[in-house]
Amino acid sequence: MSSFLLHSAAFAALLVSPLTNSFTLPINHEVTRYSSSWSSTLQAAASADDQQRRPSFQEAGQLDPPSISAAAAQDGIYEQHQQFGDATTDRSNDKDVNSFLRSSEFADLEPLTHSETRSSRLDAENRLRAIYTTAGTDPYWSLRDEIIQLESDLDTGRDVGISEEAVSAVRNLLRKAQSKDPEHVYRITSAAAAAAERMGRVEESEKYREESLKARKMLPWFNLEGLWVGKYGTHGFEMINVTYSGDMLIAYKVTGDKNIPRGEISFTADLTPQFEGSASKLDPIVLSENSAKKWGTKKLPRFSGEGHAAEPGYVNNQFLEGQLVVIGEGDYFSFAWIPLEHQIFFGRPSPELTLKMLREGGGTSLTAGLGMSVPGLDAHVKDQTDYVNRCLEVTKDTFLDEWNEGKTDSFSGIWHGNEEECYFE
Repeated sequence: MSSFLLHSAAFAALLVSPLTNSFTLPINHEVTRYSSSWSSTLQAAASADDQQRRPSFQEAGQLDPPSISAAAAQDGIYEQHQQFGDATTDRSNDKDVNSFLRSSEFADLEPLTHSETRSSRLDAENRLRAIYTTAGTDPYWSLRDEIIQLESDLDTGRDVGISEEAVSAVRNLLRKAQSKDPEHVYRITSAAAAAAERMGRVEESEKYREESLKARKMLPWFNLEGLWVGKYGTHGFEMINVTYSGDMLIAYKVTGDKNIPRGEISFTADLTPQFEGSASKLDPIVLSENSAKKWGTKKLPRFSGEGHAAEPGYVNNQFLEGQLVVIGEGDYFSFAWIPLEHQIFFGRPSPELTLKMLREGGGTSLTAGLGMSVPGLDAHVKDQTDYVNRCLEVTKDTFLDEWNEGKTDSFSGIWHGNEEECYFE
């Protein structure tokens, strides 16, 4: 397999260099071994779990938003009016000034309440976070290291002939750690649901399926559904729509170019959870300390896939080997066409950019996955309503998140770094 460049030769060298490189160290080489001896491991196993994992609760003082707003209106806004009213004040930032003055008109308004649908969704997400550790985050990678260590300790203990009681204690610790790993739970419950369905146990299958879907929600690579924008080389910014067919991620082109027209598949990625050590499971990218601070996580999961490529005029179109790399909790991701030494970095577009790109030539090609097209005018009213409500909910969430982050640029969710820079280093 030829090496590929991810927008720079330096990053390509890191990604495909020998296993001694920190980017491609196998997971079992990366694990930080416990410095304690076997006796300390068994002691930890025998200790009471309720003492190890007991949550601590601390009452938090609640601030009174109306009082704060009133104080701000009385103290801060008057001073700002005086400053902005000074004839000698530099008015190069009048737009920001006007925005501030306009915001003062709403200082005493109560915050809008969440819709019932959104409140229910947020409550469900909070419950899942209490059960699982969100995949792709630093706590998740620490959990994975702990699981690998316990698995190794369990095997070693059996080999040296420790007591069955000690083996059972370590096994219980392992099961507790695995129960917090959403990928492990998703893999096990999905297999159990399929097995129960084959045996005709419908009720049991549905039970496992429901649990698998809950765990799946905590896997960022399964929550990339929707619109994304990336820079397709000289073709400029293009939009894709990410959908799923089972464990297969499928990215359709919403806007096209002379090589791959809109409506065609841009790339796919197989997200089927694999056991550690499986030949088809790719090791995560291990970031340097500086890069980890930049991206907010020390490792980036990646998955095998296929990228669509063609000559101008959609000639000789074919699918090439590729890789999907997901960053953190799914705020960004990239896809690399390995033989072409080409990578595209994707970010969520703002609502304004979404409407602009759809209006300029992409709306009719929007698809919702294999066999799951966007409801047409002849579809059932409930299907249309559910789809529109979902789109509106996602758009509102995206807009509010970007507004709170101070993002006003339509292209604010897109990478604008130097083309010679590496995305992850």
